[in-house]
Amino acid sequence: MVMVWCGQREQIVRLRCPFSDAPHPAGPFSDRDPYHRSRMNPVYLMIEVGASLFFVGAALAASRRGRLPFLELVSAAIFGIMLEEGDQLLYGTYHYADEWVLVIDRAPVVIGLSWAVIIAGAMRITDALGVRRRYAPFVDALLAISLDLAFDAIAIRMGLWTWIGVDASTGWFGVPWGNFYAWLFVTMGFSLLTRWLRDASARHPEREWLQLAVPIPAFAILTAAIWPFALVKPVIDPTAGGGGVLFILTLAVFVGIGAWGVFGPHRDAPDGQGTAILDLRLAFFTRVAMQAFFLTALLVMGVAFQLPVLLIVAVGLLAAELPLALLVRSRPRPRMTDAGAPEPEAESGRATALPSS
Repeated sequence: MVMVWCGQREQIVRLRCPFSDAPHPAGPFSDRDPYHRSRMNPVYLMIEVGASLFFVGAALAASRRGRLPFLELVSAAIFGIMLEEGDQLLYGTYHYADEWVLVIDRAPVVIGLSWAVIIAGAMRITDALGVRRRYAPFVDALLAISLDLAFDAIAIRMGLWTWIGVDASTGWFGVPWGNFYAWLFVTMGFSLLTRWLRDASARHPEREWLQLAVPIPAFAILTAAIWPFALVKPVIDPTAGGGGVLFILTLAVFVGIGAWGVFGPHRDAPDGQGTAILDLRLAFFTRVAMQAFFLTALLVMGVAFQLPVLLIVAVGLLAAELPLALLVRSRPRPRMTDAGAPEPEAESGRATALPSS
């Protein structure tokens, strides 16, 4: 069990957090033993049940598409749990609240399931945009980070998890910039390997089972990507939770490559339905549901008007889902032949396969 507080040293949350039984350490309830869970917290239970239902629905849909989509979703969940457990063991920069019901050691199972749905949804939307495989992992990472930028600073004020040694006024309202940097490579690494394996197993279906091993090299990619940040950050920004410049520079690179993949020439056929982990509507619905939940929490806690930047960012990123959906809708779908394959493109004169990404 771990002690969790809502807003660390912020004056705005000196009362008991409405989403957690754990009080602010300087608040009026500090005499309560934070290591004793007196009752099951209904908000945590709602999150776990809701996210689990999303995952089960996604798994059923993936299984109907074939073995590989189902294995991709399962491996994404394994990766999510491995990621949370490994990060806490290796780096010890955060910990989760003790109110979570289903936990594997330090990692709430629902967090792993949420990672799976977030990554799978990002990959489905990228496929629907017709992004080629070499650029797709960067677009996937941008779609994933847009969610974390919207809700991580809200989640710590709900008491869902706590960043250790980071003041609520540093980083991104209490969230270290290194977290956002890592999110980019979490999604990119898993997507890169998964998309490569899709192509590799197209003619060798027996290789599909290798998808279950993808979390291991994906975690290795993340670890390798963290080292440059860890080495440079103390030199240019030694403050706890710092590294904003490094994150912004890295984000700019991802945005540049991702924009070229989305709007540049020679895109793949914007479909991916046959290889998708998630249904496109479910992909968008889960993104909107996550953002709407945390936006509601921000308003309920009364933090929205004390930290209006968080409100603006949360509303802005939620609103951005509409033009994203319209952009996906605007991409022409390839006309299919009687054999179920896409017709050749008239402009280039070459056959266009369904997105391999």
